[in-house]
Amino acid sequence: MEQYQDLLLKKSLPLSEQVVEAYYRYPRHLFVPEYTLQEAYEDAPLLLYKKGAFVSTISQPSFVMRILDMLQLAPGHKVFELGAGSGWNTALMSYIVGPQGKVVSSEIIPEVADRARGILDRMRITNAKVFTGDGFEGYEQEAPYDRIIFTAGSAEMPDKIFAQLKEDGLMVFVRKQERKADMLQLIKKSHGEQQILNSIPCSFVTVNRESESRLQDGTP
Repeated sequence: MEQYQDLLLKKSLPLSEQVVEAYYRYPRHLFVPEYTLQEAYEDAPLLLYKKGAFVSTISQPSFVMRILDMLQLAPGHKVFELGAGSGWNTALMSYIVGPQGKVVSSEIIPEVADRARGILDRMRITNAKVFTGDGFEGYEQEAPYDRIIFTAGSAEMPDKIFAQLKEDGLMVFVRKQERKADMLQLIKKSHGEQQILNSIPCSFVTVNRESESRLQDGTP
């Protein structure tokens, strides 16, 4: 296992010490048990769930760690994550923010949310919460947040989520663009307004909303 971890990490450097520590504390393969060790440590996304328009993946690991560096997480931070997926990113962030911090993660697909909760529970991670629901609304019960991260893309910036970010807080937002590559944007909340600090081309699945889930299930 260590050889696969080390090879992947070398491809991902340079990284902050806290991200490297989190990477070794919560190995990626534990979050994708249906894949082989070699597959788990390939620098590529892996499919977790696909049913109709509903798709969940675990993202390319080097990109995950790069994003965590961009977020500048610190002990004690409270983080909102849209899209729990495998729970790997949730676990990495929970390690960095420490016992005084907290990660609140949403997941629209019930089967994927149950899977993530099960893995986090087995690892005895107590400072992370995964709820099943529409993450596009944020989670006001725990607001405000020091950091917010999207793991799925949207053409629309959700005002409700941005309103839950603290002043001077950072958000990683994945902006979907018609006929163009997705853009991962690092946004700072400055005097209540969005200040884009960095933009990187990327490719992410699209955010699914609760209304779409109801339609697919045939419920009103």
